[in-house]
Amino acid sequence: MKKLSTLTAVAAIFAATQAHAAGYQLNEMSTTGLGRSFAGVGVVGDDYSAMAYNPAGMTLIKRSGVQAGLALTEIASKAKSQYGTDKMDYFVPLPSFMSQYNLNNKWFFGAGVYIPYGLSTKYKHDSHVASHQPSGARKSYLEVVDFNLSTAYRFDNGLSLGASAILRWIEGQLTSNLNNPMLGGSFGYNDYRVNGWTHAFQLGAMYEFNEDTRIGLAYRFKSTQDPKGKQYLYFSPTAQGALGLEEFYRLHTMSNPELPASWILSGFHKWNEKWATEATVKYIQWHRFYVFPGNGYDVPAKLQALGINGNYDVDYRWKDAWTISLGQEYYMNDNWTLRAGTAWDQSPSANSNYRSNRIPDTDRIWLSMGASYAIGNHQVDLGYAHLFMMHGKTRNNPGGDLDVEYHNHSNMFALQYQYKF
Repeated sequence: MKKLSTLTAVAAIFAATQAHAAGYQLNEMSTTGLGRSFAGVGVVGDDYSAMAYNPAGMTLIKRSGVQAGLALTEIASKAKSQYGTDKMDYFVPLPSFMSQYNLNNKWFFGAGVYIPYGLSTKYKHDSHVASHQPSGARKSYLEVVDFNLSTAYRFDNGLSLGASAILRWIEGQLTSNLNNPMLGGSFGYNDYRVNGWTHAFQLGAMYEFNEDTRIGLAYRFKSTQDPKGKQYLYFSPTAQGALGLEEFYRLHTMSNPELPASWILSGFHKWNEKWATEATVKYIQWHRFYVFPGNGYDVPAKLQALGINGNYDVDYRWKDAWTISLGQEYYMNDNWTLRAGTAWDQSPSANSNYRSNRIPDTDRIWLSMGASYAIGNHQVDLGYAHLFMMHGKTRNNPGGDLDVEYHNHSNMFALQYQYKF
């Protein structure tokens, strides 16, 4: 019964499957960015999203304004094992809001609310993934919301510097089956929920060689979360009789995982009145990603005797990862702009041994397109991307996960509205 300690593994909350970017970082704070696979983020200057990527790029928009966007991301996955095949296919909404005030042609201030990290995984309660491992994955959910306050200053020599102070809210849920063949398979389930506040910082610099060519570098500091919450354990009549357990337990718990630091290097060059090219290289410092999951501090003696002690450290052995993207812009006329892009997004999973059923993460290739229509003070942006994901496997996982082969893909649709004062 020692494997029951996996019930409190908040690792699943911070490292489950999601289709937006390798690992569990998200990019969908900009619809114009989505249309070019997020090439040139922070230095293009065609919306107010620079504060989320490189706050120095706020100096590119000469008028104050606001924008609101919504991205819908499809999570589609097929999981195959010796026990059968399960499918997931559903959409997750990712809203964002940005505003910017230009005090003069030197000082710029911005505020935004967006989701930089997130995931969602849903297995049916009787799926083979949920039913054939000691702690069977059913639902994993994470949402990190950033409340961003940014400022930027433009020097006369083409250099701009920016900084962001971020208040960060984190909320997660993990639901798992409790499985044991000696008790007839599933004998209950666990529902684990945490939430809490923390803070983060971001610095950025941008240099304009001329009005058509610029480059930017940004650094996002890592942040340590400190969420607290409750763990709810529900046991079937079989488990109650065989193990002498009550039907329901409520435990207090806490955790302290880290969200990684990252570097973003972006460039933009406008070749002529009609064409421009963007590029971005992103480096995410996952390092050796250890997860220190839930620490239950009021576990009853009865559960402790069965091995449910609220502590179960998981070593994912994640590696640092790269994302490389390239985009193209076509300025059709004064109203319409068309764009397209592609990207290679590297997974931090080292190999199949350290890829879990809750994070069957693999490398992926992006193909995207988008358009903007501007008239007067108004602009509407549309974006679409398809992600081709490499096939992935979980094999001999140290956490005891079921051996599964995954086939995943994703479609993204985004709509954004801008208003300039």
